[in-house]
Amino acid sequence: MDAPSCHRHKPTGRIDRPSEHPSPVARRGHPGLQRVQALAHPTRVQLMNLLLGSRFAVCAYDLQVAMGMPQSTISHHLKLLVGSGLVHRQQRGIWAYFSINTEAMRALGLVINLDDAAPQPLSPAALRDPAVEHQDEAL
Repeated sequence: MDAPSCHRHKPTGRIDRPSEHPSPVARRGHPGLQRVQALAHPTRVQLMNLLLGSRFAVCAYDLQVAMGMPQSTISHHLKLLVGSGLVHRQQRGIWAYFSINTEAMRALGLVINLDDAAPQPLSPAALRDPAVEHQDEAL
């Protein structure tokens, strides 16, 4: 999916329109939380991987073909990704092109700060090997 190919296809319908009502993901608190929630669905993770693998912005039609899903499903997931800020949407004539927001992706690494977290030892129960306990019970 290196080169966009939408100019060869007839439009299949509207992909995404700006709305007066933000997406469900965009209505919730912290932007980092919104981004994590946007990645909580396997289809959106697949879309992100497709976009990350492309050197260019990708047409919604090409994403639909690559995913093998209905246009409405792809549109829904792209809308949530755009609403979370993880993906940029650019309208080019009748076609919508999508690309990764690299700054938002970098910010994902800042959602959980492990720098000040103390190491958490395992509890004594977690250190026991259940296989060994079952062998002891059998004897």
